[in-house]
Amino acid sequence: MFPIFATLISRKNNRLKMLDKNTIIGLVLIFAVFIGYGILTSPSEQEREAMKIKQDSLREVQQKINLENNEKQIINSTSQINSDSSIVNQDSIRLSEFGAFASCSQGTKDTISISNELFEIKFSSKGAIVEHVTLKNYLSYDKKPVELFDKNSYGLNLTVGQNIVRTEDLYFEPTINNKPITKSISLNPQDSVVLVFRAKVSDSLNSGYLEFRYIIRGNDYRVGYNVVFNNLKGIVSDQSSIEMVWNSDLRVQEKDASVEVKNSSIYYLLKDEVDYLKENGSDDKQDENGIPIKWVSYKQQFFSTAIIANNAPFSSATMQTITDSRPAKDTTYLRSMKSLLTIPFDGELPKSEISMDFYYGPNKYAIISDYNIDMEEIIPLGWGFFLLQWVNRFAIIPIFDFLSQFGWNMGIVILILTILVKIVLFPLAYKSYSSSAKMRVIQPETKIISEKYPKPEQAMEKQKATMALYKRAGINPMAGCLPMLLQFPILVAMFRFFPASIELRQQSFLWADDLSSYDSILTLPFEIPFYGSNVSLFCLLMTVAQLFYTRMTMKQQAGTTQMPGMKYMMYLMPVMMLFVLNQYSSALNYYYFISLCFTFIQVWIIGKTINEQKVLDKLKANQNKPIKKSKWQERIEALEKQNRTIIDQRQKQQGKRK
Repeated sequence: MFPIFATLISRKNNRLKMLDKNTIIGLVLIFAVFIGYGILTSPSEQEREAMKIKQDSLREVQQKINLENNEKQIINSTSQINSDSSIVNQDSIRLSEFGAFASCSQGTKDTISISNELFEIKFSSKGAIVEHVTLKNYLSYDKKPVELFDKNSYGLNLTVGQNIVRTEDLYFEPTINNKPITKSISLNPQDSVVLVFRAKVSDSLNSGYLEFRYIIRGNDYRVGYNVVFNNLKGIVSDQSSIEMVWNSDLRVQEKDASVEVKNSSIYYLLKDEVDYLKENGSDDKQDENGIPIKWVSYKQQFFSTAIIANNAPFSSATMQTITDSRPAKDTTYLRSMKSLLTIPFDGELPKSEISMDFYYGPNKYAIISDYNIDMEEIIPLGWGFFLLQWVNRFAIIPIFDFLSQFGWNMGIVILILTILVKIVLFPLAYKSYSSSAKMRVIQPETKIISEKYPKPEQAMEKQKATMALYKRAGINPMAGCLPMLLQFPILVAMFRFFPASIELRQQSFLWADDLSSYDSILTLPFEIPFYGSNVSLFCLLMTVAQLFYTRMTMKQQAGTTQMPGMKYMMYLMPVMMLFVLNQYSSALNYYYFISLCFTFIQVWIIGKTINEQKVLDKLKANQNKPIKKSKWQERIEALEKQNRTIIDQRQKQQGKRK
């Protein structure tokens, strides 16, 4: 067996030797193929550099991703750590800013709407303020409800700890009869409601609160505004006064904003005298004398927003009007009003209340004069001259209100008002025009006197002879001047009344769509200096009537002695009035026009009643009669003789010295 076994082993070894040789040769060939393929497919130098840059970029991106992931992990871990203390930190910030009112520094802004027969008011729970007021019985020129202001903000500046807390930044809890408000409220004329806004202090041991109470009545433009401090001693610093900030942007309401802005300003009652900031442009006023101020009114042409102090007047005020605080493209903006009012306050009391009123309504004399606080003086009725205000207050306004209650068109009311005024003034007009007619009759005699005394130094003798002639003819020269002077206050009173009368606002008549503003039958493509671009027909008619009246007057005075150039001045005045009144109320121009028409009729009637021959006969009958001199004339002549004697003596003394 061993030889056979040895033979098998030797054969197997030979096969293994052959297998190893073949394997080695195969492996060598494989390695040679791989080496050759690697040499053939190896990248060039440029390709190796590009691959290196790509690998570096990928490495940087991966590093950024890793860094961001680390930061997110840090932030997440930090937020998890601070999640429990964030509320505490926010409370600390609010506490440092608002002090005891920190709990009122955040909340939900709710809007409460309350309306009565006259207006609708929207209150905001943030700041407990009136945000919007819409008047129900009036429309703006573009036929939208009158909204008195665009932006309205006011509030108290309270010293709480080391900080000043503005109540405008606090959130209040609104209630009516201690119940939350869930819907809008509408009041009947006989009803009223008290809207309460309360801000409680944050201290659980203190039941103190700040409260704003608004009293809305069913048929009153005034809104009660009471500020109550309850158990705030030591929280609100003990002080003798509190500042109130009031800012408001007024809206354009009328046809001509350029006229409206000139009639808008801040009015205020300083002790017993109504004063105002200038109406043309921006202005400011600071009361440094501490004179009590009863009320402050943001007055527009026909509407006002006012704050009225009840139990104690404001101790001082700083006021400012700004005309150009918005872009010119904003056609709804009229003017900005700003005030800083100082309100007396006793911080030592456990509970104190400040009583005030807001007024949101029209500048109507019959309404605001009933308040008995002189606020009717915001209506320009000529308060600077007692005759003008008397004529308007006790004559024109009562008659106008009486005629308005019949429901007639305002053009008819003005016509009847003009007739009544002309009837009342007819006795004065008769004396004036009859005196002028008589003087025209004796013009030939006055011409003879002028020729007799032509020299300037003979002016006194000429005046004496003329006065003697008037007396013989039964003419009183003062009868022609005095009645005209008495009619002048009425003329100026009408000039004040019609542009300021809200009853004429948006009332149409003939071609005029708004009697409170100018009427326009044509708009020019260009603007004439001092005239404008609109053509007012009522103003043109008034000017033509004035020219005819001037011509008639000059014709009656033909032959009388006149100053050089007076004739041209008389004709120039109507032309000047054309430029002045073209932008004024069409009701004013309409009144002047029909008033002149009635004047023509009066002059014609009076002229027919004057008997010229009778005047001449009286003059001839009194020609040779001695003229009885009045005591006043005797004193004047005695004084003149005395002065003449003194002058003659001085001239003699000077002659002797020479």
